[in-house]
Amino acid sequence: MATSPTRLFLALPLLLTIACASATDRFNDGLDLEAQGRYMEAAYRYADAVEKDVSLQEARDRLLIVGDSAIMVTLEEADYLDGVGEPAEAARQFLAIDRLMSRVRSVGMRLTEPDGYRVDRRTAFERAIEWYMTEGEDASREGRWEDAMRAFASVRGDFSPTRDQREASFEAQTRVMIDWAEIELADRRPRTAYGIAERALSVRRSTPRPIVLEVSDLQDRALAMGRVVVAALPVSANERVREVAGTTLEIELDQAMETGRWRSAPPFVAMADANILRRELRGLLRGVIPQSPALVGRALDLIGADYGVMVELVSLRITDEDVEVDERTAVIRRQDLDRERGPARDACYGPGLGHDRGRGVRLDPADCRGRGWGPDQGSDSDRNTRRRWVTYDIGDTVTYWVISGERTVRAEADVLIVNLDGRAIAEFTINSRQEGSFQEGEFDGDPWQLGLNNRDARLFDFAEWADEWTRIQRDVISQLADGITVQTFRAVLSGVE
Repeated sequence: MATSPTRLFLALPLLLTIACASATDRFNDGLDLEAQGRYMEAAYRYADAVEKDVSLQEARDRLLIVGDSAIMVTLEEADYLDGVGEPAEAARQFLAIDRLMSRVRSVGMRLTEPDGYRVDRRTAFERAIEWYMTEGEDASREGRWEDAMRAFASVRGDFSPTRDQREASFEAQTRVMIDWAEIELADRRPRTAYGIAERALSVRRSTPRPIVLEVSDLQDRALAMGRVVVAALPVSANERVREVAGTTLEIELDQAMETGRWRSAPPFVAMADANILRRELRGLLRGVIPQSPALVGRALDLIGADYGVMVELVSLRITDEDVEVDERTAVIRRQDLDRERGPARDACYGPGLGHDRGRGVRLDPADCRGRGWGPDQGSDSDRNTRRRWVTYDIGDTVTYWVISGERTVRAEADVLIVNLDGRAIAEFTINSRQEGSFQEGEFDGDPWQLGLNNRDARLFDFAEWADEWTRIQRDVISQLADGITVQTFRAVLSGVE
């Protein structure tokens, strides 16, 4: 709705009154602060008053008078601080004066700089920079490394250092870090030394090549001192998991670990060659001895590894929740069957969610276009025999079902880390829980005969089912793999300082 000119005309005096009141309040605040001898704060209040009402002459007059007083008092404070050995604090008094003069300029006024102000300011800054460099050197000699680094970094702060002063502070700060790292390495704390040396590379945006080479040499020596070799055994699964997934899940998890996660080991962890480990284990097992921590310890010694990681999948549960069954009818329009799919593909269409909410038969991955471990295999249904299709004639009215809901997959893996003696140094369990939706068709005959439109025909096409299901499987494996590697690396590095 448009505002009439009359309303604007009536509102304008009110706005001006509010602005004047606000300016007056700030002016009165300034008077109170001035009476208390707090000239710097009073000057800021007067500047606020002028900003609110440029016509408030009293505020303009007091701003110039009190501003000059604030500058003189602050300069006296700077002289005092410099005299008691606090040059950095003295230099900050000049920064406070700079900010006040900038604020006054922002309201269209100007304070007069005292005679020799700029020379005195530069002198104070030089003393502060020199003091920080001295403080950094003293702290470095005393082994107060963090204090030394803060001091050198402060040189590049607010005191307008020259280019040479900046370079000197960069060099000093970098040298402190390298010296600190060398001492940590001499005390046999290679991980600590490695991390400190890494920080030396981030002091500048572009680290000089000699520093890069020096840090690289130091880190190489740290790695040589503290590196541990970890051997990852093939992922295994107990019988309960294999009843649901066969060997598919353990194979896929093992591949994900071997081709990705184990190869991304952090510094100080080297992964042993998996092929050599498995060959040695086969030689020790000779097909009759069950794999055990003691046996793994012997294999570690043979391949020069420090630790072995044993991963076993101990639980896999697939549940469908909030299941809705939509019963539909159709007329048989084709007498011939889908010859391209063939009888071996019958198992891909499990019977009877529409009948008894069972999850159907166990699926064969070879029959179902790579479906692998799926919800039908994780059920409690004992209908594990391949069904036969019911044969219908053209014109028969038949019933089929559309089942939709939310699918949850829960997997659990136990991890055991052993040393050369076969003793466990760490045990932990990693859990994964992933969810997704599904919509599938069920029919006790050949869905091809239904002659459904493309949209409804997709309900019976495993390729359509598989997209969401494949995502869930991939996420389960990824979450397990991430958890296993993170916890494993943390455990094996816990003994390396």
